[in-house]
Amino acid sequence: MALMGAMTATAAGQGLTLQQEEADCQGDAMRLCGPAIPDHAKIRACLIYYKAYLSPACRAIVAPKKKRPL
Repeated sequence: MALMGAMTATAAGQGLTLQQEEADCQGDAMRLCGPAIPDHAKIRACLIYYKAYLSPACRAIVAPKKKRPL
C-alpha cells in the first residue's frame, strides 16, 4: 500500500517493521487522508496535519513525543 513508503523513515528510526507501521496507520490514512493516496508525501503531510485525530499507535509513529532533557 502507498502508506508504507510514507512513514518508513520515521518507523525505521523507531525500529518498527513496515508491517507494524502499516497496521498502526493504515486505518487512519484511509479515514483521514484517502484523497492523498497514493502520494507518499501528501499522506505523510496529511497524517501530521490530523495528528490530533490519529489512533495512539499511529500518532506514536507520525508525531512521537519529544524526549525532554534531564
